[in-house]
Amino acid sequence: MKRKRFFYVAGFLVAMFLAVILALYPELERRWERREMEALLLQMEREDLPVRFVFPKAVSENALTEKNAMPEPAEKEKKAVIEGDAIGILVIPRIEARLPVTAGVSEEQLKISEGWVLQTDPVGDPGNAVIAGHRSHTWGRHFNRLGELEEGDNIYFDPVDGERIQFTVHEILTVEPDDPAVFANPGEGVAQLTLYTCTPMETSARRLVIRALRTDE
Repeated sequence: MKRKRFFYVAGFLVAMFLAVILALYPELERRWERREMEALLLQMEREDLPVRFVFPKAVSENALTEKNAMPEPAEKEKKAVIEGDAIGILVIPRIEARLPVTAGVSEEQLKISEGWVLQTDPVGDPGNAVIAGHRSHTWGRHFNRLGELEEGDNIYFDPVDGERIQFTVHEILTVEPDDPAVFANPGEGVAQLTLYTCTPMETSARRLVIRALRTDE
């Protein structure tokens, strides 16, 4: 009888331990991601380069970049960066955001940085540079406050190998996930920065798109 009671108690304690671990896991994962993001920012601010990551799912798709929504690779000179490179810091004063940006949009990358879509133009060049990001449920992280931006707000991009570039928001859209408007070019000779993320955060059924034009030239 005592032996049976011992196994009951032991089983109960093990179950309770596993329940606690499962309950804490999301918070532990968020803390790890925040620590990794802060470490990446620090490296980039110190110009401790090259900063390159080997992500286990470097070519995996995610909710932001469905295959039918992605443009075909452009027929132009090959970019100097490769997937996983740190390319710069995105600064958005309106929402007090300072976010690292890496080349590529794999799920693993978007946990700790925003991602520049490799098929689009380099940030600051004529054309459309697209940066995707998640909307974290932790206040102030990733693009969760992107919906607070208004037309006329400034956005800055600090490339790892150049001077700060300034953009000004000129259009805010909400579109379907497969809407090609995300990747539309702004017109010949115009440099546009497009930020996009899932919306609303609860269902991620659509996409919030922020278009900004370069205004420091």
